Amino acid sequence: MSNEPSESVEFNDLMFLALDHGFASIEDCSGPLIPFVIAKTAAGEREMHRFVCEKLEESSQKAKEYIEAEKSNLQIYALAWDGYFTLDGKKWDAILVEAGERGNEFGLLMCQRYEKKGFIKKKNHKVGNPVLIEKPKSIIFVKTMA
Repeated sequence: MSNEPSESVEFNDLMFLALDHGFASIEDCSGPLIPFVIAKTAAGEREMHRFVCEKLEESSQKAKEYIEAEKSNLQIYALAWDGYFTLDGKKWDAILVEAGERGNEFGLLMCQRYEKKGFIKKKNHKVGNPVLIEKPKSIIFVKTMA
């Protein structure tokens, strides 16, 4: 069992799928991103769940509660929401994704910055590459007795 975030291809694929899907969902500026979870189950299947509440903060909390409740059935999770990230003193709109994998105490929190551009038809555009923000404790980590 490792304390370092997973470097597995499946983990990275799921995390970047969530980042890409999150950005694609808001690219046309038609509305806010509905927080969602993409997960790989113990049976090897991928699932996606969206969490709609009156406030977006409540939706993100419900998504975390879902992951916590289902953690015994999840191999990998990626939770995506729309928020902000400050880099070099500038506050950016960003898609944030927290991902974790069974057996790893820590996951990754990544973001993709974006900005609105366009004179007549506004559209969101990615700014730079995804950024690693931190390595939070994985929601699905279960400490086992050695």
